[in-house]
Amino acid sequence: MENEFIALVNDRQDVFTKLERRIAAYFVAHPTALLVDTSGTIADRAHVSPMTVTRFFKKLGFESAAAAKDALKNELYGSELRTIGKRFDDFQRSRAASDHEAHYQSAAAATLRACEVCQQPFWRDIVGLVARSDSVYATGFQTMGYLANGLVQRLGYVRANVHELDGTDGVYARLLTDPAPRRTLIIIDTYRYGRNGPVLAKAARDRGADVVIFCDELCDWAAAITPYVVALPSEEGFFFRPTTAIHFSLNLLIQDVIDELGDSVREQMKLLSQAQELFGQYMK
Repeated sequence: MENEFIALVNDRQDVFTKLERRIAAYFVAHPTALLVDTSGTIADRAHVSPMTVTRFFKKLGFESAAAAKDALKNELYGSELRTIGKRFDDFQRSRAASDHEAHYQSAAAATLRACEVCQQPFWRDIVGLVARSDSVYATGFQTMGYLANGLVQRLGYVRANVHELDGTDGVYARLLTDPAPRRTLIIIDTYRYGRNGPVLAKAARDRGADVVIFCDELCDWAAAITPYVVALPSEEGFFFRPTTAIHFSLNLLIQDVIDELGDSVREQMKLLSQAQELFGQYMK
């Protein structure tokens, strides 16, 4: 599905200089790169100067790369005033035929990116926090609540004191009043981001908790709050963009926490096995 920005780039090919055509070719090959690339990144990847990038966007009618990015975000995700019903109608009118092979390739690339991120040094710090903190809390905003719930359910099998925060009390009291010296908060969210996400992250940080944020690559607020930001791509071509990379990285987190905790997991599992026998909730 060609977005309006790429259509504009193709329409203006005749007015571009030789160097500007390099930028155009880069965007045509990577239709959503504008959402995550800075002007400097665009210049590096197209092998042109930052000034050439500025001129390129001005020829397209934008004051800057940031202005073009805002316009593309508005097209792909909807402005604040657009209803989800309106976005659905627009999506149905403009979508291409479903290409399952392309979806597979996109999901595979997202999963690979999750594996790459988990090889970075800060990932070991995140694993240590989730394994060793006295209390771990997780919350998911918008439609990401199911990921937070699943993370808490499974982490609870391998360590104690793991809690889901759903915000129903309006003040996230369980976390903010927890006297434990070592607390970790995990926030999961994607564009357009829940309003309380940054507020909760800052409040938790200011009260001494470590904050880990799993988000998409569009997130522009997390890095200012915590060094523990796992920013991952989402796949195109869907009305609800899949979060395959985030989902997979959470699975990797659980496995790495198990490895970090070692034998203590066995003791936790013994306690849970006794509970399973007591309550008899399983058929096999």
